[in-house]
Amino acid sequence: MLEALLAYAHLLAILSWVVFLTSQTALARAEWLNAAALQRLVLVARIANIAAAAVLATGLARVAWGVKGPAWTLAQPLLWAKLALFALMAIAAWQSTRQIKRWHTDHQRSGALPSAAQITQLRQRLMRATHLMVWLPLLGVLLARGLLTR
Repeated sequence: MLEALLAYAHLLAILSWVVFLTSQTALARAEWLNAAALQRLVLVARIANIAAAAVLATGLARVAWGVKGPAWTLAQPLLWAKLALFALMAIAAWQSTRQIKRWHTDHQRSGALPSAAQITQLRQRLMRATHLMVWLPLLGVLLARGLLTR
C-alpha cells in the first residue's frame, strides 16, 4: 500500500507541475500580458514552484521508502538522468520566476510592462522546460519496471 501511495503522490505532484508550468507558458504572450495577467503570472509561477518542490519531495520519498529501496534506486543511471532533466527544468522555471518577479516589481514602481521581446524570451524558456518534461515519464516507467537498469 505504501508503494501505491508514494507513486500516487508523485504522479499528483508531477501533474500539478505540468498544469502550472503550462499555464505560465500560456499566460506569457505579448498580446495578452496586461497588469491583471502579470499578477496572475506571479501567482501561477509561485504555485508551479511549489509543485516542483512537491515533485522532488515525493520522488525522494519514493527513493527512501519505495519497494526497491534506496540502495538499488540510487545505483541506477536512469534515476540520475531523471534528476538531471528535472534540474534543467527547475533551473529554467526558477529563472522564469525571477524574471516574472522583476517585471512585477517594475510594474508596481512605474506601471511599465515588459516588452514583447522579453515576454517571448520568457515563453521560449518555459517551452524548453515543458518540452524536457516529456522524457521524464519515459525514464520513470523504465526505472519502475526495471528496464535498462543495472
